[in-house]
Amino acid sequence: MSKKAILAFFLAVCALWGLQTRNFVLVVIDGARYTETFGDPDHTYVPRMYELSQYGTIIDSFYNDGYTYTRRAIPAIWCGAWTEVRDTVDQWGHQTQYTLLPSFFEYYRKQQNMPQDSVYYVLKSLYSLWQMSYHPDYGPSFWPTYHSYGQSDSDVFEEAKFIMETLHPRLMMVYFADVDHAGHTGDWNYYTSTIRKADSLVALLWEEIQTEPFYANRTSMIVTNDHGRHDDQHGGFQGHGCGCEGCRHIMFLALGPDFKQGYISYNRRVIPDIVPTMGYMMGFDPEYSTGSVITEIFAPSGISEAQLRPDGVIAVFPSPAKNKVTFYSPTEKFARIAVYSPSGRLIEALEGPLPLEWDAGGLPAGVYFYVTEKGLSGRITLFP
Repeated sequence: MSKKAILAFFLAVCALWGLQTRNFVLVVIDGARYTETFGDPDHTYVPRMYELSQYGTIIDSFYNDGYTYTRRAIPAIWCGAWTEVRDTVDQWGHQTQYTLLPSFFEYYRKQQNMPQDSVYYVLKSLYSLWQMSYHPDYGPSFWPTYHSYGQSDSDVFEEAKFIMETLHPRLMMVYFADVDHAGHTGDWNYYTSTIRKADSLVALLWEEIQTEPFYANRTSMIVTNDHGRHDDQHGGFQGHGCGCEGCRHIMFLALGPDFKQGYISYNRRVIPDIVPTMGYMMGFDPEYSTGSVITEIFAPSGISEAQLRPDGVIAVFPSPAKNKVTFYSPTEKFARIAVYSPSGRLIEALEGPLPLEWDAGGLPAGVYFYVTEKGLSGRITLFP
């Protein structure tokens, strides 16, 4: 399937299922403990994000399920998997590291044939930037534009705002680092003040999205952490890095036209689930990810059941499914069906009398799409 055909396929599927997202912003607030964010019933330090959550979705049980320190958790967020990393030396002679698995930046740029300036990674000034993968199928040709400038979260916000207003990237990651630095000082007031600042900057970023015509009403944003901090039984907020509840339990806020409003999910979800969810919404297949699409946070599309069942349509049951699904139709007796990955890669071609059973065993969890010989489309969600 050509790249143009893949894009057309995705646009058709998004139109069918009512997805409105065309741009995506991922915000990571480094090292905020859940008890100081949405775990605080009074939301003392995150009043703006709590206010925004009334128009979006919170996942109450969101976790770092791997290494609870930044050097490993940030790459896991990029890659949708707990990737191994390798030490290297950059072109300026600085010690750094790269991931073995591709990042969501690489998936999106390659599969959607997007230029480098459509994808930005915005963070404070660092002399040694962690690198994406050198994977033979992806690699540096598909890395994002790194924009490393400033000394504070406020600087990072101003840079992100400028980039959005002038360059209009379609996919952007914004990394706020001050909370973790403040926590390590052991100064409680400094630590909580940086959470308040990050909270206000997230609200300003969302306001920018809503007022900038390129982004308004067609941009989604996820806000999360890479790790938390020790709970009081394991050393307190000054540090992190173990498997205690304080280090593992992190926040998750989703805002945008396709997410439920005023909704709290209590399903347990983990860091690797972020990238497959972004891929589902932005039309790329994170083929090496170990996570799954967070289906429960999506709002109903508004398309009625009758609209999804015109003559000739082929439906699938159950979806979500564990492995085996059955294609059926109230009107058709025989069908030819092509099943595709989110990247447009053909998974299997089926044909036969209806109902027709398909065994998807062995495929990773996620969202797949099918197209009938009459050009009608649908989706299959596979759970682990």
